[in-house]
Amino acid sequence: FYVVNAIAVTATKAVMDKLAAFPEVAKILPNETRQIITPIQPKVKTTNLNSSTVEWGVEQVGAPQVWDMGIDGAGIVVASIDTGVQWNHSALKEKYRGYNPAEPNQPDHHLNWFDAVDGKETPYDDLKHGTHTVGTMVGSEPNGSNQIGVAPGAKWIAVKAFSDRGGNDVDLLEAGEWILAPKDAEGNPHPELAPDVVNNSWGGGPGLDEWYRPMVQNWRAANIFPVFAAGNNGSAGEGWVSTPANYPESFAVAATDHDNALAWFSSRGPGPYDETKPDVSAPGFNIRSSIPTNDYELMSGTSMATPHITGVVALLKQANASLTIDQIEEILFDTAIPLTDTEFPSSPNYGYGHGF
Repeated sequence: FYVVNAIAVTATKAVMDKLAAFPEVAKILPNETRQIITPIQPKVKTTNLNSSTVEWGVEQVGAPQVWDMGIDGAGIVVASIDTGVQWNHSALKEKYRGYNPAEPNQPDHHLNWFDAVDGKETPYDDLKHGTHTVGTMVGSEPNGSNQIGVAPGAKWIAVKAFSDRGGNDVDLLEAGEWILAPKDAEGNPHPELAPDVVNNSWGGGPGLDEWYRPMVQNWRAANIFPVFAAGNNGSAGEGWVSTPANYPESFAVAATDHDNALAWFSSRGPGPYDETKPDVSAPGFNIRSSIPTNDYELMSGTSMATPHITGVVALLKQANASLTIDQIEEILFDTAIPLTDTEFPSSPNYGYGHGF
C-alpha cells in the first residue's frame, strides 16, 4: 500500500518470525475479518413499493426544507465501502457517477466502482446492505416517488469490500486507498476523482485497534469526510463503539427511533481516546430504502443511521464547498438537538453523542 505504511504478506510462520525481528518492522498484524454492522431485522415487513411520501428519517433530519432552498447535494460525490450496489436500481441508476444519460444502459464503471472481493467490473450487491445504505444517501425514483435519500442530487461511487464472510483487512485497506484516489485499468491513481464524503456502515470490535487509523487520517487530510457506524452492540457495556468509528478522526453515528429515543441496539461510548463517542445520532430504526432487485425493504441498525449523516454532509458541502472537515463537524455538533434520557441525563453523552 502506498497510502498506509503497510505491506500485505502471505507467508509461513518461520518467515513471519524472521520479518518480526527486523528493526524496520514496527508490527505484524493478522489479516483479520471485519463485519458489516448487521442490520436488526424489523418485526414488520414493508409492502409499499411505490411510496409518494418522503421517508421518515429523511424528513426527521430536515432534508426537505433544505431541498426547498435549492440544495439537494448536486455537484457532490458520496462513496460507499460496503457489500456493493445494484447500480441500475431505479432509485439509484441516474445518481451513479458512471451513468450516461445518452446511453442509459452503457455506464462507465471505470473509476466509479471497485470490487476488492472478486474483481468484477460491473457493480453488483449480493447481500443488499450496500444498496440499502446508498439509497439512504441519494435515492429517489426519476418521477419523484420513493424519496428515500437525504441528498438526491448527489452522485455515488462504491467499493465492494464485503462478502458473506465479512471483509478482510487487506481488502479494506485496498478499498480505502481507492477512495482516496480511484485507480484506472493501469493502476494509476486519480485523486481528482475522490469523493467528498465516505460512508462506512461496518466495523471491528470495540477497544483500541489502530489498524485503519492512518487511512482515516489520510482521508481527512484529503478533505474526504469519514462517517462510520457506531455499532450494534447495544448496552452490552460501556465503551462498545466499534473500530474504526471510535477513532478521534472518525465521525461515529448512533441510531435513534421515531421518537428520538436511543435505539436499544445502538453501541454506547466512550471510546478508548477519552472523548465523546458516538459523535451524533440519526434515524436508524425501521428505515425503508432500496434493495436488489429493484425492491425496497425496512432495516434497522446504526448502519442505517450512518448514511443519513453522509447525506447531510453532502448537503452542507453543496451549500458551502469551502467548509473544512473540522468546520463541518463543528456545525453538526452545534446544530444537533441535545438528547438525554435516564441512562444519559446530561448532554453531550455516550449514547446520543452531541444529539440528533
